[in-house]
Amino acid sequence: MWDFFETMQQQLWGGAVAAVFVALVSGFGEYRRKRRRHLDRVGFMPWMLLQVLAMLLALALASIALNQR
Repeated sequence: MWDFFETMQQQLWGGAVAAVFVALVSGFGEYRRKRRRHLDRVGFMPWMLLQVLAMLLALALASIALNQR
């Protein structure tokens, strides 16, 4: 059933794609937070931190995937 990712390299690329997706969603969340109508309703989610961490994770996973043989 879970044979979609057959090799370790495919798993790493899948994780990198998922991390990029999280970074994109976080970027959209940050955009919405900056353009909110009620400035007093700040929220609790650190969108910028999530975006940076997701991009670092994607970079690390892609780097490891490229070095797999």
